[in-house]
Amino acid sequence: MRTHVGSKRVNGIKQIALLLIAVLSMNGSGFSLQTDPPSPASQLQTGEAKQAANARAEVKKRGVGEQSRVRVNLRDGTEVKGYISKVEENAFEVTDKKSGKVVVISYTEVEKVKGPGLSKAANIVIGVGVAVGVVVAVLIALTPST
Repeated sequence: MRTHVGSKRVNGIKQIALLLIAVLSMNGSGFSLQTDPPSPASQLQTGEAKQAANARAEVKKRGVGEQSRVRVNLRDGTEVKGYISKVEENAFEVTDKKSGKVVVISYTEVEKVKGPGLSKAANIVIGVGVAVGVVVAVLIALTPST
């Protein structure tokens, strides 16, 4: 008889377990933490924060003074040229050397900070082109004329 009572107990536990599994599967979350996916607005703010941090680091790396010439592309599509004349926590100033005009730029407005000249890739392409030209000229000069 003990066996019979034990089997009822096992069947009861199985039924409770099955019921618990059914409820949890209908819930869809089980015991996992349920978090809402980040909204597009918060993702945009995170991206803007990263962009602002990158701009701040780039400006601080370049330093202040007339030797720190930059071209700053802003989010609104405009470009500011000059040298970095002042660096603060939330903004920096770019002064146009010719006109003396000072533009205060918030780091959140910055799309990209570039140096005054050509990009590194452009300089490499120019260097390779010059090297190829020299090699071709030397080969032409060394080729015997018929």
